[in-house]
Amino acid sequence: MRRTFTYTELATTAVFVCFLFSVNLYVYASDVPYIAFSSNRSGNYDIYMMDINGKNLQQLTNHPGNEYSPAFSPDGQRMAYVSKRDGNWEIYMMNPKTKVSHRLTHHPGFDDKPDWSPDGQWIVFSSNRTGTFDIYKIEPSGANLQQLTHERDNYNPAWSPDGQSIVFTASVANNVDIYVINADGGKLKRLTRQAQAENVPAWSPDGKQIAFSTALLGNRDIYVMNADGTNVRRLTHHPAKDGISAWFPNDQIVFSAEWEENSDIYLIDVGGNNRRRLTHHPAVDKSPTWVPTGFSFSVSPTEETRTTLWGRLKQAVDD
Repeated sequence: MRRTFTYTELATTAVFVCFLFSVNLYVYASDVPYIAFSSNRSGNYDIYMMDINGKNLQQLTNHPGNEYSPAFSPDGQRMAYVSKRDGNWEIYMMNPKTKVSHRLTHHPGFDDKPDWSPDGQWIVFSSNRTGTFDIYKIEPSGANLQQLTHERDNYNPAWSPDGQSIVFTASVANNVDIYVINADGGKLKRLTRQAQAENVPAWSPDGKQIAFSTALLGNRDIYVMNADGTNVRRLTHHPAKDGISAWFPNDQIVFSAEWEENSDIYLIDVGGNNRRRLTHHPAVDKSPTWVPTGFSFSVSPTEETRTTLWGRLKQAVDD
């Protein structure tokens, strides 16, 4: 039997439908592990986010300038990233909830690969503003820029979980190796000494190990070593290239790999088991990083979501 609705009920329904079709919905996913990455699936490189199962894809940036290398603050409320939207490569900052960005660095040099200190007070990055790439740190406000290295090409910095050290890649006499320095720039130490290039280091959550990419045995794979450079072991075994990685708090490593003809995002246990492909798109997906729990972001409902909710509402009215 068809139900008769009162004027108040119909008016309330109309307001809800207008709300559904016109405003953004704010989604709070603080208990769900998320991964941010860069992809050119929209034509140029933008930054996207998805959950650890490869679901709930959201686009965070939408600009004709290429954007990549996302890095979230420890509380998940700010995201640093690299963008060429103003003509040269700079570090930008975004509020993931409002998707409002502002420019952090202002230099004609190439500013690259930001990473946060664990207390959220500093951002480390690499830049060739002096002619060669060096490691710098800056406050999130854009103040107090400090140069930490002063020779050779140094890039891909990553801050240790205890805040005391910064690991990075350096090119010396045509050898690309991994080094570590104190957070103030002192006490330089070389960790790798292979003929092949070791690159893109990433700390384990407890700071006891470092993941990195190298072609030690012919093709580029993900390796893990102790924080002092000892006990190197191979994590992935595939003839394709395995690239930038990040270490999840649950002892899983997310990385980009060209295992299926194009670059996608994968997840693997630190023991080298349970490999999972998270993205399945013909575009290039790269620069993955984990998103701390506690973040929030805004998302507009998709057409599919609108249709589903409208169908349920219509069914309720018809019943």
